[in-house]
Amino acid sequence: MAAVVMLATPVDGALAQAADTTDVLRIDLPSALRLADERNLDVAIYVERVAEATSKLTQARMLAVPSVRVGASTNRHNGTLQETSGNVVDADRVARFSGLGAGAVGAGDVSQPGLSMSVDIADAIFQPLVARQNRTAAVASQVVNRRAVLIDVAGAYLEWIRARSERDIVVEALARATELATLTASYAEAGEGLRADAEMAAVQPLLLEQRRAAADERIEAATAELSRLLHLDSAVALEPIERAVPSIEIFDGNESLEDLVARAVDGRPEREQLDALVAAAEDDLAAQRYGWFIPSVSLGYSSGQFGGGPGSTVANTDHRDDLSLLLYWQFDALGIGNHARIDEKRARLRQTSLERDKLHDTIAAEVRRGYARVQSLRQQRALTAPAVASARSAYQLQRDRIYDQQGLPLEAMQAMQTLATAEFAQLDVEAAFSLAQLRLHTAIGNPIDLPE
Repeated sequence: MAAVVMLATPVDGALAQAADTTDVLRIDLPSALRLADERNLDVAIYVERVAEATSKLTQARMLAVPSVRVGASTNRHNGTLQETSGNVVDADRVARFSGLGAGAVGAGDVSQPGLSMSVDIADAIFQPLVARQNRTAAVASQVVNRRAVLIDVAGAYLEWIRARSERDIVVEALARATELATLTASYAEAGEGLRADAEMAAVQPLLLEQRRAAADERIEAATAELSRLLHLDSAVALEPIERAVPSIEIFDGNESLEDLVARAVDGRPEREQLDALVAAAEDDLAAQRYGWFIPSVSLGYSSGQFGGGPGSTVANTDHRDDLSLLLYWQFDALGIGNHARIDEKRARLRQTSLERDKLHDTIAAEVRRGYARVQSLRQQRALTAPAVASARSAYQLQRDRIYDQQGLPLEAMQAMQTLATAEFAQLDVEAAFSLAQLRLHTAIGNPIDLPE
């Protein structure tokens, strides 16, 4: 199997900058792929999703790290209070605190501890494991999306070049049809041909004018789609460096289909993505199953200067330390809620595992379809090339007969139509073959190589 060979077009940040500053941007397939890698919005979105997953992993790893509060507080009370014994007394007092924490009043705990931590130890153990697997899945998803975007860009680029080449074929066919129509009309005026033949010959240029207008529309549609994928300003006009559809040869037709399927199943980033999601679901289930036996912890510690007194006078300011530690087990809805969450996580694990198994069948079918299309288009290429050669030769022979006064112009009309049909068929096959090669290359788990 041949390797992917991309033309060594110089593509770097300068091209991306030119996309923002120039009115006309000349590109080929390698530069279009590089621009997509740098500017496509879907690629950028998935980069941010990885950044989000990375941040969530950092947060999960910090669950058992205490928060710090530094501040000061003042409490002033004037009016009735109830003592612990039940007596209601009239009190006028003030209390102030500053240091590690805030909200110290009387003999109670500091309401906002300087160092505080409240965590389910099971979450502190298992959530980092889950978050790590989710990040791995996000990275794999980014790779999947990037490859899909590059295939979309390659398809849009090939359609753009195909549409422009189609218009070139139409223009050449129109020139031939106009020549034949003019000759046929001349023969009819000279009495050497029928007027009906002249009218029939005049139809073909009109039909080709209609097809040229349709080709112009397809060029504009393909340009708009390519500009969308490359995130280009609408004022930027695209011009191709290459005129013909680029020929891409990756597979030589002698590959083993079973080997391609095996490589795809092992090498596709979708498999890595689902493996990570299955591992995350397993860790999530383990957290619920073992969370019954692992307590939650609440810790608070404060240290600072505390003082107070009757009325509004603060006296007796001195150092104060407060430490509180809680250790407890929680059973939601008398344990029924815990059981329900275990069942939920178990079902989620089974679902993700089934999706992984389903992926195997999806990948195998995709590779088989892609390989069949490549083989079919290879056979079609072998037929369209000699068909165009024969049609061009037939048209030239018919044209020579006309100018040698051995035939009528109308007799060459069918040869002209056959030549145009063969050229259109060859163009469609060439574009489809190049795209099919890239699709199969990606389907078996390979990236599209970009120019450095």
